Amino acid sequence: MNNGTVLRAALALMLGLGVVTMASPAATAATTGRYRTQPAGTAARLIDLGLSTTVAAGTTRLVSSYLVLGYAGELTAVSHLVYCRLPGSTTVTEQIVTGQNVPRAAKVTLLTRALVTAPANGALTCTLYAIFINHTSARVWGTITVQSGTSLQRLTAPIASSAQGWQDGQALVNTSYRAAPVRFTPAEGANSVQSFGDVNITTCYYGDRAGPCLGRGARRSLPYAYVGSQFVVQQLQANGSVCKTYVNGPLAGISISTNIHHQKLNKSIVRIPVSSACTSRTFIAYMRVTASSAANSIVVEPNHQSESAMYVLP
Repeated sequence: MNNGTVLRAALALMLGLGVVTMASPAATAATTGRYRTQPAGTAARLIDLGLSTTVAAGTTRLVSSYLVLGYAGELTAVSHLVYCRLPGSTTVTEQIVTGQNVPRAAKVTLLTRALVTAPANGALTCTLYAIFINHTSARVWGTITVQSGTSLQRLTAPIASSAQGWQDGQALVNTSYRAAPVRFTPAEGANSVQSFGDVNITTCYYGDRAGPCLGRGARRSLPYAYVGSQFVVQQLQANGSVCKTYVNGPLAGISISTNIHHQKLNKSIVRIPVSSACTSRTFIAYMRVTASSAANSIVVEPNHQSESAMYVLP
């Protein structure tokens, strides 16, 4: 079975802003407990995990969710998502997305987050959903457990000054790449900024039949990719040159197997000073992503799966 097909099909459902106008979810249950995983190849079914939060009209909030999973009976393709809607509407106005394959019997914690802005004409209710797909069978239902620690929350006070940038299209990475860049000038009077960057990574592998992994120079022969990541924030000079650079830490490497195939990488830098030594108050932020030449190439996934954000605490 193609490792990419199952989860990409679910992601296609999740990423249709203005297209996803479904009625109430197919299943509703308490947050924690045992869930069925649908057979691969069947139409993706949303499971309402019973958690919601509200972003007031005309405000911006940081909305984040942890999804803690374990005791999967088989390899399970998991879609972790937050849909935000106006009152009485089934249309998704804002969304946040993570996707990953969860191995049998493993415990995995997924984090998805974004700055969510409600329109001036109405509040947004943001609800936590999941899609669970049995990756090993097109005929058999499986099981997985949603565990304690699963949450959906928002920053308490509205954020008045912020910027967020989404990854524009899939990007094949054979060596190094700057993902989801964003530019931000904090409001006057702000003396520090907060920042985070998240990217969804897909490992190229021999079974790919279409997409970026067939691109020039792509490596697909090994059972894993070795991925480096580092979140970078830079304050600029007035002429656009770099004045100061901040990173979340050293370039950190992890191995992502073709079995896991998709993985979200989350980084943050807090309390970055707005330096008066720089001739501009403008910042840029991006996720530095690398793919080792000794392993497979990778793809940075687009839209509401990968983003960088900066904001001033209220």
